[in-house]
Amino acid sequence: AYSDSDWATLEALLHLLPCAVSHLLDIFTEERTVDFSEISMAAIEALGPEESPTDLMLALDNRYSHILVDEYQDTSWTQVTLLRALTRGFEPDDGRSLFIVGDPMQSIYLFRDAEVGLFLDARLNGIGPLKLIPLTLRTNFRSDGHIVEWVNSTFARALPETEAVMTGAVRYEES
Repeated sequence: AYSDSDWATLEALLHLLPCAVSHLLDIFTEERTVDFSEISMAAIEALGPEESPTDLMLALDNRYSHILVDEYQDTSWTQVTLLRALTRGFEPDDGRSLFIVGDPMQSIYLFRDAEVGLFLDARLNGIGPLKLIPLTLRTNFRSDGHIVEWVNSTFARALPETEAVMTGAVRYEES
């Protein structure tokens, strides 16, 4: 529950933030620059809503058959929204594919809005109508066996035993 003061602050922010966005867009125009978030949101807008795709979305839907996303563990909500838009015309067994690569234990970009829970959710539920087939690689060719054994025994105790999509809790996977 929020106090009356909290609600007043929230209401003020709801009025202030659209003005701040408008001012930021004016600065982007003046400076002839944008940030990563603006590019992502513009791309989503350019594809149109699911019920009314733009000509660009229809052209892309007919042009691309396969999409590969690397480092998916560091994906943000904006990026997932864009990916869902790009694959919304994909249907199971239509010859098109979505290939996602990532390691949730390597998620380090929360400060850039990455949500490792999105990786966990995609692994469990897929992306839109596309179900994913998870594959966990366990062979380590980079380290000496003694180092791998130490890492396995140490980090198995450091990370939680069960995953949680909502909190981004990631369990340890042995090599």
